[in-house]
Amino acid sequence: MTAEKPIELEFPINHALVEAATHAMEEWRVIKDRLRRIEEHKGQVTEKVYERVRKDYEERLASSTDSLLEKKEEIDKELSILESTRSKINGQLAEHKHKLEEVNFRNTLGEFAENEFREASKAEQEKIRKFETVLAAVESNISRYQSIFEDDDGLFVKQEESHPEEEISEFSEDPMISAIREADTTSPSTELDRETDAVNLLLSEEPQDDYFSAESSEPESREPDQTEESSTIKAPIEEIIGGRSPHPRILVISGEMSGTAYPLKGIVSFGRAESNTVTLRDSKCSRQHAQIQQHGNEFVVEDLNSSNGTFVNGERVSEHVLSNGDEIQIGDTLMQFQING
Repeated sequence: MTAEKPIELEFPINHALVEAATHAMEEWRVIKDRLRRIEEHKGQVTEKVYERVRKDYEERLASSTDSLLEKKEEIDKELSILESTRSKINGQLAEHKHKLEEVNFRNTLGEFAENEFREASKAEQEKIRKFETVLAAVESNISRYQSIFEDDDGLFVKQEESHPEEEISEFSEDPMISAIREADTTSPSTELDRETDAVNLLLSEEPQDDYFSAESSEPESREPDQTEESSTIKAPIEEIIGGRSPHPRILVISGEMSGTAYPLKGIVSFGRAESNTVTLRDSKCSRQHAQIQQHGNEFVVEDLNSSNGTFVNGERVSEHVLSNGDEIQIGDTLMQFQING
C-alpha cells in the first residue's frame, strides 16, 4: 500500500494589494533617505535651492505616507478576516480531534465492530487532514500580509530630527486611528472574498457524522453531551425533525427584491459590495453589513459593525439566534427567516 501524498492547498491572495503595499513601502523609504541626504549635502547649494528641494521632497513624503497608510489599512482589514477564519478552522479541527479521541476511547469499551471502528476512525482522520491543510493555507496568507510591514519599527511615528516641529505636528495623532474610523468606506478585496468563500464552502460542506447514537445502549445518559457537542460545530447538520429535514432560507418580504428567497448554507453575507451573497443596493447598508452563519442546529445573524445596524423583530442586535418567522431588517430591506419542512 502506497503512502498518502500530503495535500497542498494554496488560497488566492490579493496580489495587487501585496504588490501595491510593497511598492508604497519602498517608495516611502526612498523619499525618507533622500530627505536625509538633502540635510547631509545642504552646504553644497544655496539656501534657496536647498529650501525648494527640501519642500518638494517633504510634499512627496506626505503623499507617500498617505498612500502607505491606505494600503496598511486594507491589509489590516484582510488580516482581520483571515484571523477570524483561522479561529473558526481551529475550532473545527479541535472538534474533530476530540471526536477521533472519543472514537478510540469508545472502541476500547467494545462499542464498535472492527469494520465500524475503522470506518469511523478513517472518517475523522480524513477530516483532520483536510482542516490542517486549510489551516496551513490560511496561515501562509496571514504571514505573507504581515511580512510587508514587519520591519516598520514605528515607521509612521518616527520623525527626522531635522524638522521635529513640522513632522510631529503632522502626526501628533496616530493616523491609523482616523483610518479605522472610516474603514467601512474602504472597498474590500474581491480576491479575499473568494478566499474566504472557499473556506466557508469547505466548512459548510462538512457533514456531521454521529457514530454513537445508533448502537448506544444508554441514549439518555449521553443525550446532553451530544446536544452540547453539536452546538459547537459550524457545519450543516442534517438532523431529522419529525421525519423531515429542515430547509432554512431567507425570504425578502419588502423592498425591490421582494419575493426573492435565499437558501441558507454555510455563511450568507449581506451588504452593498458585489462580493456578498445577497447584494443590497441601498445607501443605508454598509459594504459588508451582516451575515448569517449556521452553528450546529442554530442559525445566527451577526452584524459586521455596520453604520446603521441590523434589526431582528424591530430590535437592533449585534448577534441573534434566529427562530422560525423572525424578521430581519437591513436598511430598507425586510427579510424573514423560514424553516420549511
